[in-house]
Amino acid sequence: MEVIVSGKLVQLLILSWLGALALAEPQCGRLDENLLYTTNEDTIPSENPWIGLLLEDEGNSFKKMECNVVIINELHVLTTATCVKGFRNRSGDTGAVALLGVWNEEHSPDEELVCNDNGFCVPGPEAYKVVDIKVHPQRDRDTGDNDLAVLRLAKPIEWTFWIQPICMEGSSEPETLTNRNLHYSGFNGGGYNRGKGLAMTVSTRKCKQLTSSTVFFPANQMCGYPVTRTKFYPGAPLMDIDVRKEKPHSFYLVAILVRNVDTDATTQVYQNVRRARSWIKENTK
Repeated sequence: MEVIVSGKLVQLLILSWLGALALAEPQCGRLDENLLYTTNEDTIPSENPWIGLLLEDEGNSFKKMECNVVIINELHVLTTATCVKGFRNRSGDTGAVALLGVWNEEHSPDEELVCNDNGFCVPGPEAYKVVDIKVHPQRDRDTGDNDLAVLRLAKPIEWTFWIQPICMEGSSEPETLTNRNLHYSGFNGGGYNRGKGLAMTVSTRKCKQLTSSTVFFPANQMCGYPVTRTKFYPGAPLMDIDVRKEKPHSFYLVAILVRNVDTDATTQVYQNVRRARSWIKENTK
């Protein structure tokens, strides 16, 4: 779906065509099965379109917070409570901005069209002001448990092929998330493009070993053992696949990344979202 541009003169025509791709009702968790079976560590622009970046509005510019956000519905995104602790207000002029439709964090919302060296072009990212921040009421500052925050946007998201929500549930889900090879995606410190990878979830006992938490580990958190050592920003979604009629149908959210731990290898610590779904639904109506 990306567009090849041979010269500047056709950019206006391309923008008109891209505008026509606006969607009235998007499919949540949209996936392309062909993209599941590659070794690529970068996504393409249309892949995982529910992932954005958290920024701080400094008036004349935006400051990168090095945090991912995940689109839940047309007015809300999800991130970690830790990511929003520095914002001046919880409602009104929060100073927080969700940058959506972004696949390279160097791209600016001032750009109508962004292209790579091969002439592939997509619409530039869109900035949405955050007018309300709700932190999980059971967030534990000592243990880090329930590290979740729902952000309400100032205006509804305009759905396009590159900006869509993730599914919050699967039609049939496993009872446990232990010992599952799950997908994760988001921006990271390894490059400018939105990345992706696979992580094997481990038992709580193994999680304690990997994070050196020999006495206590938060009840609603879990560990992923990633294939690569790239450290992703907090807020990156951990996703399972809803399979229908023997075919991968869509991604759904099971957890979001809260921190990376380095021991012998990189371990990802995730906040289990499945146990917070009722709170998320209540605050995203």
